[in-house]
Amino acid sequence: MTAYSSHSLIKSNGPAAGRLQGVNHLQLIVDDMDTSVRFYRDILGLRLVRTRTKDNYPVQKRGFNMLKNYFFDMGNGGLLSLLQIEAASGSAEDSEPAVTGVWLWPGERVARHPRKMDHLAFDVDSHEDMVWFREHLIANGVEVTKIITREDEHFVESIYFYDPNGIPLEIATFDRAHPRWQDHDPEMWFWDTDPVAALRSE
Repeated sequence: MTAYSSHSLIKSNGPAAGRLQGVNHLQLIVDDMDTSVRFYRDILGLRLVRTRTKDNYPVQKRGFNMLKNYFFDMGNGGLLSLLQIEAASGSAEDSEPAVTGVWLWPGERVARHPRKMDHLAFDVDSHEDMVWFREHLIANGVEVTKIITREDEHFVESIYFYDPNGIPLEIATFDRAHPRWQDHDPEMWFWDTDPVAALRSE
């Protein structure tokens, strides 16, 4: 007999139950943005929807300087964010012969220093949900940032915090009911004035 009931396996507890609406975006750290664009756009078929660089969006993330940050539409409202930073380490060549677990990934070598995801951003429907979650996290002793807005380009607004393991998390919303979306021009999301070769006219 187990120490818990089957009901406890499916039950969501607390006032936050049902408020998260899936994944807003996943952010991956990449070494080469041009190669990454050619892979995610040309091979996997994702559509590029946003570009920014250190010149028009200076951000320092946990001690690393951002060089380029491109977003792709994954479908169903979710985005894939690729972040190229200075001194990023790890590549396909940074590997060693596989000893165990070769059935997990193709090839005969495994990454010596596996590249991890930068952060996971959960999605909520509205600004009001964002306010609720920030107050909810604070009430539960979680250190959280202020609500970060991006009014200059009608992009997501976000809060950032860590889980108990130190894993960086974000809650974000496009707040699609906001009147700003009525006159939104997707062209305003392309801020990189020196895009990678894969995006230049041939």
